[in-house]
Amino acid sequence: MKSGYLKTSGTFSLQKLQAWIKECFVINPFGITSCIRSGKKLPWAQKVEGANKKTKVVCNMYKVPYVHRMVVISQISKQTVAKSSETLVDAHVKIHRCSDSYIYLLSPLRSVTVEKCQNTTVILGPVQTVLHVQMCSNVKIIGVCQRLSLSSTKDCTFHTLTPTRPIFYSGNQGVVLAPFHIYYSLLEDHMAQTGLATLPNCWDRPFFFSMESSDHHIWRIMSPQEFYVFVIPFEMEGDTAEIPGGLPPAYTKAMRQRQQKILMWQKTVKNAGLTREQRKQFQELVEMKFKEWLIKTENRQQLDSLVFSVDSVKQVSI
Repeated sequence: MKSGYLKTSGTFSLQKLQAWIKECFVINPFGITSCIRSGKKLPWAQKVEGANKKTKVVCNMYKVPYVHRMVVISQISKQTVAKSSETLVDAHVKIHRCSDSYIYLLSPLRSVTVEKCQNTTVILGPVQTVLHVQMCSNVKIIGVCQRLSLSSTKDCTFHTLTPTRPIFYSGNQGVVLAPFHIYYSLLEDHMAQTGLATLPNCWDRPFFFSMESSDHHIWRIMSPQEFYVFVIPFEMEGDTAEIPGGLPPAYTKAMRQRQQKILMWQKTVKNAGLTREQRKQFQELVEMKFKEWLIKTENRQQLDSLVFSVDSVKQVSI
């Protein structure tokens, strides 16, 4: 027999058994490799000059059972990808080797893995099971999830709402944990679909599967002074109009104090007694400084790419 089974002794020939097993190996039909090789390409990435030719956004939803549906987003660079789509609903999402990008996936998701990404912000709809981040650097993750786990990350920030303690495996450095700070109009509906609620919320109580927990270089809680609310720049139809569960008191206080400073500055400008020409010059100066800031911080690129993404986030069929 090819398997090396010997009827007379009821044993196997090790060499033949190993060879037979190797011959029988095939690529997992529900795995990432199969999805990339034979999945349907999705036109989610922008076709712009200088874009990475290795960019891939594919799904396997037409070839596998519902529970194995997968979306792979690979090697997106210097772009904004924004989707709220039936393709994403209850799908396993793999985000791989993306850089200098903003990725909005505003649908209820089954699981999410973010791997080998850098300088990227990922905004997710509720994740029913696990959100796992590994081998990433300078990445910001925003989302509601059943479980957050991370390994071998460097200088990453996590704004999460989760009923379980975030799991730290080995190799993490410079992790910042912060409260969940976004909303979009369908968020609470999507949370209901995935069975996630606002309480309990254990975002700031990590659990360590290593000996690194006492090292302050591994992780810290974001201070209220560093904290800013993140605004979703898309309009969708729905009832959610505020951050589910609100913010912790210290962060709410910091936001109010910052808002008071803005109001005081506006009042100072209003009472400065500027002439119409002076107001015009002042406005032009503010706009010029703002544009300089956009270019310096590379936020200009994000604003330009949002023009392409506004319509994309409203798609529900692709």
